[in-house]
Amino acid sequence: MSTTLENCMLELSRQTGDYWVSTTTSAGSSEAIVDTAMIAKANDWISDAPQEMYDRITSGTYDEEERKISSLDNTTGTLTPLAHGGTIASGVTYEVHRLWSASEKRRALIYAARRSYPYLFNRIKDESKVSGNWLKDGSFEVWTSSSALTHWTTSASTIAQTTTAGLFKHGNTSCKISTAAGYIEQTISNWDDLKKLAGKTVTFTAQGHCDAANCLRLAIYDGTTTTYSDYHDGDSGWTTNSDPLSVTATIQNSPTAVTFRIYHASAVGTSYVDDARVIGGINDKVYIGDLNLEQDAPHSVSAERSSYSNGEPWIRLHEYTVDNEGYLYISGLANGYTLRIEGIAPLDFLASGVSSTSWAATIDIDSPQTDILVAEAVMYLYIQMISPNYTSGERDTFAQMLQYWENELAERRAKFGMIAPQGTVKRG
Repeated sequence: MSTTLENCMLELSRQTGDYWVSTTTSAGSSEAIVDTAMIAKANDWISDAPQEMYDRITSGTYDEEERKISSLDNTTGTLTPLAHGGTIASGVTYEVHRLWSASEKRRALIYAARRSYPYLFNRIKDESKVSGNWLKDGSFEVWTSSSALTHWTTSASTIAQTTTAGLFKHGNTSCKISTAAGYIEQTISNWDDLKKLAGKTVTFTAQGHCDAANCLRLAIYDGTTTTYSDYHDGDSGWTTNSDPLSVTATIQNSPTAVTFRIYHASAVGTSYVDDARVIGGINDKVYIGDLNLEQDAPHSVSAERSSYSNGEPWIRLHEYTVDNEGYLYISGLANGYTLRIEGIAPLDFLASGVSSTSWAATIDIDSPQTDILVAEAVMYLYIQMISPNYTSGERDTFAQMLQYWENELAERRAKFGMIAPQGTVKRG
């Protein structure tokens, strides 16, 4: 369920009566758009308004260019805009925006995505965190790109974000390691909390899948000593929940390094790793600041019934707090339990998981929730028009339209507003 920024803009145009999409019927020039459909329009369809009017080219060489339009000649069906980058050819699709430009509508919709909270929101349901796990992103969910982990460092090997069914075990993704012998690792430079492991005995585990013997294994390094796990069998299967790759070591009291490394020791092999955990000592907090929860505040926190149970029903927790640095503190829960963290966050237009103003960027809602977004955006646009740039009579008209859309927004919120997940009553 998602809608592109462009489709949201077109829906805004339709709902405000500012919708014209067509195709040129002859080649014009850089300052002429020729479309015989325009012959049916009066010339003042362009000029009979106080605000500026714009075209937007949506295909061809000058795709996405926008220019102010000065006039329409309905004898030839020719629009005259300020100069485009070159001749607008025949068969080019275009839009005309008579109330606000396409870019103004885009800006309003991006603002409205945030402004619509909490009536519209992104529902978050995360199962990548594990109680007592010292690693940041042990489930390999956070990627800078599809070939670069955000909180792990890669050496020599090639890595890839993997979402193929059967090739991940925890959360939504795993890390594929291939091409060359090497490793991925997490150190104090990746995650400062690891320095607190000085002097502690810890166990480093991970679920692994590999198609080559003597290829995939784990290691703990404290600047002096490297301690290794056994190799994966290389049988093209996942390790089991009860028997993951595992290595235990005692970190020096004053280590020069605290490093947890996943080795891919054979260039001919292909490895997948997931659900990496470092357990040891006392660690009653879990970092949730990377889940994008509003104010880092979950609606509910649940835990699996036993370590690696991977099934329902989950146990809802009632004794937890969240500090202002994004740490979730849990009382009375042992280490090694997968957590389910649910909450909400403001929406945004995203491309490849990153905030974007591209027309192809998507927002995670569909009709009828997009009607709330449109109403918020139209209100923003009319507020901008109530300014000294217009006469008092024009401002009065815009104020009336603003009042109409304010009422429309209230009705749409009541009808189509999203229902937040049930919250948890905390004890104590």
